[in-house]
Amino acid sequence: MGRLGALRPPESLLAILVVLALTLPAAGQRGPQPVRLSDGDSFSLGRERYRLQGIDAPELHQDCKDASGRAWPCGTRARSELRRIIGTDPVSCRTVTTDRYGRNIAVCEAGGRDLAEEMVRAGFAVAIERRAASSPYRDAQAEARADKRGIWAGAFDTPSDWRRSNPRDDDSRVASIPTPRDWLANKAAEFWHALMQWLRPLFGR
Repeated sequence: MGRLGALRPPESLLAILVVLALTLPAAGQRGPQPVRLSDGDSFSLGRERYRLQGIDAPELHQDCKDASGRAWPCGTRARSELRRIIGTDPVSCRTVTTDRYGRNIAVCEAGGRDLAEEMVRAGFAVAIERRAASSPYRDAQAEARADKRGIWAGAFDTPSDWRRSNPRDDDSRVASIPTPRDWLANKAAEFWHALMQWLRPLFGR
């Protein structure tokens, strides 16, 4: 039996992943940039930073309360929800404007889904109302509120109110330092996203 045949299953899987990781850059397929999430409404694609237009998600370190009045980490849950919505689909964005931090304020999609609308419908972001026009996500928010999804299941401060009560000199929405767990989760998501993009042509998807 050859050396590869003698590898136990976990070692074989690790060897395959290592080979794929080394092969991806050499395959010549540039493909979509991996998504690095900051919170429930902002992320980076390559060197570009984006914030979803028309919504406001709980801040990363924000807590909300459930129906029993118990605190829960709605900020980190919102980011996890955005990661779930994106899945392995490539993200495309249409920039509308930029904010004072240099981020692209954009309408973004993944797999044909409007990320902002899906976050509001899941109950992990609120629609931003403007005086000039009503929010395009008003119906999605009404649906989430009626079904008590996400933050609507209990009590919460709007993200804008929470920011005013919890000012940060190093604006966490622009340059937050990830914890080791967050860093590992982001790296794993980036690798999985790149792996899926590389494998799709091989399986005709």
